[in-house]
Amino acid sequence: MKGWRAELVRLLEGSDAVLKFDEPLAQWTSFRIGGPADVLVVVKNERQLTALRSLVVDYQIKMNVMGQGTNVVVSDQGLRGVVVKLGGDFARIEVIGPDGEGGVLVAAGAGVRLDHIAEFAEEHELKGADFLAGIPGTVGGGLLSNAGAFGRCLGELVVRVRVMDRYGAFRVLEKAELRNEYRSPVMDSSFIAVDTVLRLSTGRSEQSVKAIRESRWHKHPNEPSAGSFFKNPARDTPAGALIERCGLKGVQVGGAKVSEKHANFIVNIGGAKFADVYELAQLIKAVVEEKTGIELDEEVQLLPKFEDGGGGFN
Repeated sequence: MKGWRAELVRLLEGSDAVLKFDEPLAQWTSFRIGGPADVLVVVKNERQLTALRSLVVDYQIKMNVMGQGTNVVVSDQGLRGVVVKLGGDFARIEVIGPDGEGGVLVAAGAGVRLDHIAEFAEEHELKGADFLAGIPGTVGGGLLSNAGAFGRCLGELVVRVRVMDRYGAFRVLEKAELRNEYRSPVMDSSFIAVDTVLRLSTGRSEQSVKAIRESRWHKHPNEPSAGSFFKNPARDTPAGALIERCGLKGVQVGGAKVSEKHANFIVNIGGAKFADVYELAQLIKAVVEEKTGIELDEEVQLLPKFEDGGGGFN
């Protein structure tokens, strides 16, 4: 073992961080697709994250931060450099207290599952986060996709986000520095989210988290997927309806198939490769544009992304 890998072992020796070399990413993504990461690291606190960030900068290697792996399609060649998952301190959630304006503030680490926020709010008799029930991603990933459902999105709850910037410094982004646009990053994608503060209100939602979760899951296919594949081109124009109208339900390329249950899901029916998914996605886009004049944009991220530096959440 030479170079940065040996240095990484030395750096994390004796800590509770989890370190895996040549780790197949298919088992870390909901699509069950993806080749090996050079290194996968589960960091448990900010000290470990800072040390890891310094190493990748010193050795000029890439770093991708991965949440639940629910909104990505990873290349069969895998990802070079370091793939980071946030656990430990980053998976904590707690009530801070009243915000002085009739709301209640809740702090959630970037590794907290969105579904858990809805569950936590219900347990503490808070409302406003029920639409997150059943969404499988994490807070970090949700911030970079402005995850949501039923016409609502995470960005509307966010009061502030603490991030690590591209220089490894921690900073707080206040509400005025954040965005709340449909399926667009709440903050610059070069930042790594560490934790966020959300504003909820007291009381109980009309529907239970369990009912909302089961309703969502009932509509979704059972096969492995990355969730909704394309963004809705307009609030009242679901991508799935367009795809179905174009007769694309059930269309298949290799092991990738347009779900018979929900047309905005590409599912892995067994042995799907990145190339199968990519080819099928391009076919869907071409047919929809030809027949409707509407150009679909992917909601999922295709990895690797050839960008400067590293960071971001998937």
